Amino acid sequence: MTSPENPARYQSKDLQSIEEELCPRERCPLSGLKDSALDPESHGIGRGVFFNGNTDGAGTNAIDQQNEVASHLEDASDLQEGFFPNDDKTQKYGNLLFLLQSEPRHIAHLCRLVTMAEIDSLLQTVMFTIYGNQYDSREEHLLLTMFQSVLTYQFENTPEYSSLLRANTPVSRMMTTYTRRGPGQSYLKVVLQDKINSLIELKDVDLEINPLKVYTRMIEQIEEDTGTVPDYLPKGVTAEQAAENQQVQEIIAPRLQMLMELATSFLETIINGLEETPYGIRWICKQIRSLSKRKYGDPQDQTICTLIGGFFFLRFINPAIVTPRSYMLIDGTPADHPRRTLTLIAKMLQNLANKPSYAKEPYMAKLQPFIHQNKERVNQFMLDLCEVQDFYESLEMDNYVALSKKDLELSITLNEVYATHSLLEKHSAALAKEDNSHLSVILQELGPAPPQLPRKENRAINLPLFSKWETAIDDLTAALDITQEEVYFMEAKATFVQIMRSLPQSTSVSRRPLRLDRVAEVAATLKNDAIMVRKGIRSMELLSQLQELGVIDKSDQFGLLRDEVEQELVHLGSLKEKTLEETKKLEEVFRTIRDHNSYLVGQLETYKSYLHNVRSQSEGKSRKQQKQQALGPYKFTHQQLEKEGVIQKSNVPDNRRANIFFNFTSPLPGTFVISLHYKGEFLSTQFWIGRRG
Repeated sequence: MTSPENPARYQSKDLQSIEEELCPRERCPLSGLKDSALDPESHGIGRGVFFNGNTDGAGTNAIDQQNEVASHLEDASDLQEGFFPNDDKTQKYGNLLFLLQSEPRHIAHLCRLVTMAEIDSLLQTVMFTIYGNQYDSREEHLLLTMFQSVLTYQFENTPEYSSLLRANTPVSRMMTTYTRRGPGQSYLKVVLQDKINSLIELKDVDLEINPLKVYTRMIEQIEEDTGTVPDYLPKGVTAEQAAENQQVQEIIAPRLQMLMELATSFLETIINGLEETPYGIRWICKQIRSLSKRKYGDPQDQTICTLIGGFFFLRFINPAIVTPRSYMLIDGTPADHPRRTLTLIAKMLQNLANKPSYAKEPYMAKLQPFIHQNKERVNQFMLDLCEVQDFYESLEMDNYVALSKKDLELSITLNEVYATHSLLEKHSAALAKEDNSHLSVILQELGPAPPQLPRKENRAINLPLFSKWETAIDDLTAALDITQEEVYFMEAKATFVQIMRSLPQSTSVSRRPLRLDRVAEVAATLKNDAIMVRKGIRSMELLSQLQELGVIDKSDQFGLLRDEVEQELVHLGSLKEKTLEETKKLEEVFRTIRDHNSYLVGQLETYKSYLHNVRSQSEGKSRKQQKQQALGPYKFTHQQLEKEGVIQKSNVPDNRRANIFFNFTSPLPGTFVISLHYKGEFLSTQFWIGRRG
């Protein structure tokens, strides 16, 4: 691996030190995306907006960042509707964008070819335009298949475990950008926003534990209070000398305890938010686990959790904790003390997710009790993140449905189209090696990519998408740029899952652990079920092919494949239970809404009667009053009203109820007078306006 380039910077220089502290081995792109990729639903604009970092200039301050965000929002809202010069270009670009969207292998390959200077603008178009409908299952699943491809390539071509998913590469930048889509942003608001806002209220609480900084602040405070510094507190001491100072140790001790309490609170919130975690982020974690097993044979859970932590915490959770304003979790810039506290909490969570190293920050070793107390449960949490089902079958169906749709459109700017075309043209030799490939044909028809338009001439267009060839791809794996081993493995997994879901649960082959060779044999010899027979024969062929490729081994009962099949069956089973549970909840909600609707209808009728009564009385002033027939009085005892259900609950003592009665009178339509009498004496009167019927 080549050494990573310097990431873009979007706040002050302090953020650079935060990055170095969080990931000391490799500079990680916490600020690699100045990209406040905004949720279109929460900001009222048509699609996500993504702001690229400036990798050449100096870091900007928070005010500059806010102004630039505002200017970009203005740009997005000021874009005028436009169109291509002619219908021929519209059709060809519609063919190109449909091909890129429905066959993610092209974009996956392109992301590996572009430079770090080009990756951000490409990711803007990919994440928030080509797959911009962030809550559409087809587009989300297509985007995830692209991650399947790039992650497979990353695992196969990264020799060093320590730099896997941690170096600042286009792949790591893709993963960070993906977390900035709508579902990820919504999750952060639900899980972290309240915690962070509560913490930044502690403006005067200093939880610094770096002994040198604590020592420096201590003598500055003494000098400010007394005007002098004692001889036994010299300036310019080393970090080791500061750490040995008794007063410094006394200051740090309670801070350590409070930091561990705060970090534990954050951790518990994150763990309890497991079910809130977006499906796509959990599915990527699942792929990391699966690819780890295939690359390292039978890795320990700690190895898998370290790699998952390199994505979930380093690329998703911790950037939001360190720079909450750029994630729109807070309104203003936090004060120095809470900002430092947030950084320390992020470090603690990162050390918890990874194997901690205290070489550069020995003072962090004082927080090891937090690591020891929570290591096991955070590892379990990261393994639980992986427990989601696959989507290949539903995606294949979605792709067929998409081909039959005539109203597929993409909201995109002309410059985004031209920039994508330009990158494809630049790397066409690698992307379209065969002259008759679909991508090659379309690029040849389009000709040279047009140059970027001036800002005032750029236009937003609704580009109709449709396939030039009007035929579905043979199968999903044709759209992926992955190895033959991966193709066979995914097909075998899907085939065995289909077989197991079709076989009765009472059959002997359903017992765990599964014997895949027996499952395949049973399916291949079923009578009166040609489809199952074909699946059984195909599964036997796949087992043989995977053995020849060295992916699975019969000596361990095809353990790698068997485990994934069993896990997928568990997910599908739990999905059914969750669906039934969700159905019950929705039925309860429906009943509540229906009851509330009935109540509102009753209220409406009452208000109508009241309005009618008021109008009648108002009209009576201008016309001859007609004599109204008064009703009542009607006398009811307390016992009668209880029996009729009118009085549901009474605080009148039992021995007095026999002496109570009520008189009901209606002098005007819609007006009732209720008087209460005790032992024949009048006590009170209540007026009620309603409908007399």
